[in-house]
Amino acid sequence: MKKHIFTFLCVLWCSSILMAQEAPMVRVPYNNNLKITILSIFSGSLKLTYERRTYANQSVEITAGVIGPALDILKHSNPKGGLARLAYKFIFPVKQQLPLEGFYIKPELAFSGYSYYNKDMECRFQVYKMALMAVGGYQWVRSRFVFDVFLGLGGCVGNPYYSNYHHGFLTFNTKSVVAYTSGFKVGVAF
Repeated sequence: MKKHIFTFLCVLWCSSILMAQEAPMVRVPYNNNLKITILSIFSGSLKLTYERRTYANQSVEITAGVIGPALDILKHSNPKGGLARLAYKFIFPVKQQLPLEGFYIKPELAFSGYSYYNKDMECRFQVYKMALMAVGGYQWVRSRFVFDVFLGLGGCVGNPYYSNYHHGFLTFNTKSVVAYTSGFKVGVAF
């Protein structure tokens, strides 16, 4: 009987030691991101992006922004308005643990509607611009921190403006129909 109790206690002690050892760290696959475009804060707009995983290696991104309340170091004549962007991402993950991390390409539709003050004519003018772009980039996800860097090119339509910056994208000159975008976003994964 004492032999069985001793064996039982040895097995119990060994199993408790094995269970006490640290299990390998498993990453939680976050399916949502909330990001802000940092450089836009200094150019007159605030942009907030929500990303949601839809299928394996795919996600949808929705960006909304307010033009006017941020710092305007580019002196764009007091713009006021809004912007929206809609994109569908195709992600090529480097690591399979995190579904929203890796290289990506996305078609993106961007719209900006705002008014600006013309100092020469002393009145406000309305500007409406829309662009369809092919965007590529890379997104890192580390301990809930998200860093997204991107670059894109496409076409745009809309009424003319004295600047090539439209808060959702840029054009090569004031009358150009070619639009491009670049920048980075930081945020949180959940």
